[in-house]
Amino acid sequence: MLQSYVYLDGRKLKYQRVTHNETHRSLAEKSGVSTGTIWALEKREKNPRFHPNTLNKLSRALGLGPAELLGEEEAK
Repeated sequence: MLQSYVYLDGRKLKYQRVTHNETHRSLAEKSGVSTGTIWALEKREKNPRFHPNTLNKLSRALGLGPAELLGEEEAK
């Protein structure tokens, strides 16, 4: 079974993190995603082969739906 991967727009992640007054560390603690991963994701406009579980963790920690962090394209 093929896993569908999504493309995360790092600019959207950073915007939402800053808007919600979260630091890399506080978002990492709330989401269970490492600060290094968050930092790396924010540095790229498009993050290919991004796993949906990480997206779900980040969006839940920010109180958002996953679609609010997705870029315009999705991998098929």
